[in-house]
Amino acid sequence: MTVPRAASEKEMKQEVIAQLRARIALQKEIEKGAHKSEAEELDEMWKWVKLSILVAGPVCVLACAKDILFVEHAHAKPGPMPDYMKIRNKPFPWECEDCALFDNECWKQCRAEMAAEGN
Repeated sequence: MTVPRAASEKEMKQEVIAQLRARIALQKEIEKGAHKSEAEELDEMWKWVKLSILVAGPVCVLACAKDILFVEHAHAKPGPMPDYMKIRNKPFPWECEDCALFDNECWKQCRAEMAAEGN
């Protein structure tokens, strides 16, 4: 991009118009060479859709298989949890207030204690 030379106002306007015409001609020339028909664009799109599925499909299957077959899932260690893991600001809203919802061992122990107290 060039800046008009310092001259009279009429000469500067003529130079700006000439630059604009040159830019428009260049843009038309670029568009003429890069334009594709709608059918060509659709073919290109479907080529990339197929290529993406061809690559992404096996990658997803292999990633799932790897996770299922080779990665060990971390589980809670057996035994009592450290004291800092059982900090409760308020009791749980069920009958065994100190047991987590899915802690079956704690629930069994709590219910056994409740049954022993009830007898």
